[in-house]
Amino acid sequence: MKCGVAILFFLITTHLQGQNEFAATAFYNEFRKIYADAQEGFVKNKGAKKMSEFEDLVDEYKVKWLLPLADSGKIVFPVTGIPYVLYYFEPSKTRLKVDQRGVYLRDAVSTAFNKPLYTITETTMINNYPYSDTWYFTEQGESRKSFAAFRQTIFYNNGKYHLSFEIRGKIP
Repeated sequence: MKCGVAILFFLITTHLQGQNEFAATAFYNEFRKIYADAQEGFVKNKGAKKMSEFEDLVDEYKVKWLLPLADSGKIVFPVTGIPYVLYYFEPSKTRLKVDQRGVYLRDAVSTAFNKPLYTITETTMINNYPYSDTWYFTEQGESRKSFAAFRQTIFYNNGKYHLSFEIRGKIP
């Protein structure tokens, strides 16, 4: 009996870990709302101004709307270039777990965007740890990173792997 319960617990746990935590109507709706606001220059999502360690290069603001499952976020207005909102997700000591969350996030963004997205991923090693960027494009064949609609990054910092996601906006 104990063996059967252990096997059942293992199967249920494995099944739950295999589900895309981002694949939910709440994520899709909030993503669409944030993306629409980004295209208007972050008029509604922009909160109070934050202190930035790069005051001469960017203005940073608190977000009013967090992307579901994100731990934190900020809106960045660079001196040159386009503004973007950057969301951070729960870090993990396990690279595989963060990589899987990244795949799930990419799938959910593709579903929520409801139009074809084309990606380019680059991975480099920094201090023997992989640093990975994925840029999402709306036009097939586009490779200029500044034309990406979204950017997803996986990086290692302070003993943990981190996942961030950027939604690029328009200049107001």
